[in-house]
Amino acid sequence: MLDVVIVGGGPVGCYAAAGLARRGYRVLVIEEHPHIGLPARCTGLIGEEAFHRFDLPTEPTQRVVNIVNVYGPCGTAVRYTTARPLARVVHRPQFDAALAARAQAAGAGLQLGARVTAVQVAPTGCTVSLAPGGSVRARAVVLATGARSPLPGQLGLGQLPRFIFGAQVEVAVREVEEVEVYLGRTLSPGSFAWVVPSAPGHARIGLMAYDHPAARLANLLQDDRIRPRLAAPPPPPTVAPLPLGTLPATATDRVLVVGEAAGQVKTTTGGGVYFGLLAAAIAVDVLAGALADDDLGRDRLAAYDRRWRTVLGREIRMGLRLRRWARRLDDAAIAFFLDLAARNGILETVRRLGTFDWHAPVIRKLFGARAHSAPATSRRR
Repeated sequence: MLDVVIVGGGPVGCYAAAGLARRGYRVLVIEEHPHIGLPARCTGLIGEEAFHRFDLPTEPTQRVVNIVNVYGPCGTAVRYTTARPLARVVHRPQFDAALAARAQAAGAGLQLGARVTAVQVAPTGCTVSLAPGGSVRARAVVLATGARSPLPGQLGLGQLPRFIFGAQVEVAVREVEEVEVYLGRTLSPGSFAWVVPSAPGHARIGLMAYDHPAARLANLLQDDRIRPRLAAPPPPPTVAPLPLGTLPATATDRVLVVGEAAGQVKTTTGGGVYFGLLAAAIAVDVLAGALADDDLGRDRLAAYDRRWRTVLGREIRMGLRLRRWARRLDDAAIAFFLDLAARNGILETVRRLGTFDWHAPVIRKLFGARAHSAPATSRRR
């Protein structure tokens, strides 16, 4: 019998696998796709803090980001710059593969092209059923799947409360060297669109939307600020759900849930790598101790749930609060607040904090500015 099966071979699952394997546990990562990192459904934009905190591989870096241009409706624009790197754009298949290689080097096994259909928990261990057939046994299971996995619900951990959808293409472009963010109800009501330079002469162009993500992306690609810079016809888009909110519980007997499957994403931007890694580090610590003591009941593993919510809960809640407010703004209000951010010190707060990943302090400052300066147009009726 294995010590741990990890379901999902993305960065979060592979990081957890490496951590547990280094502590001497027998670990198997099961990934449903035949290749690690594919299909890629992410901008590949990861904050610099994550690279330093987790010693992430930098070889897949395509761009180092220290400039972000934000374009609002009505011609408003803000240019945000930092003296030191803010984030990196990575080649996600290479990045994911590097973390999988680290897990294997630490002693973890990797099984590709197998989909986990069920996890049965018994007093003596877990049985993990696979498609197209077969099963494996382990003392514990870590679910590091995508946001739409049915496995947490099957285990009585509930469902993620709601979703937004990300749609993106990677396409040949001209004259795209800096990250661009676009705001406005015409493009993405209550959310935003992006242009992120990737490989030389290419960019990832996408948006987050509550509905019709592919159609809204098609509209974005025809925008006068985007279309003239396309150097080739865009390919079909990738569309993926992103959770807005967390599972009611992320620990039960012999099972932990980490990453997108738990809702551990930045609810402002949808980014999940850093928050997922923070939670995975906690999961490794809690699970390693529980394995050593042979105490894998829900009461022992509940420490994981408490600890990650202490670290990430406020950020997730504040991001949801910002999204609820943003959905009510019309274009005039968006332009007003973007201009206000440039004038009242909000950008300076971001620059002083120097963070790509922790948004709650900035959101609080924005809400303070809103309370004193909100225009009549800031509410849609």
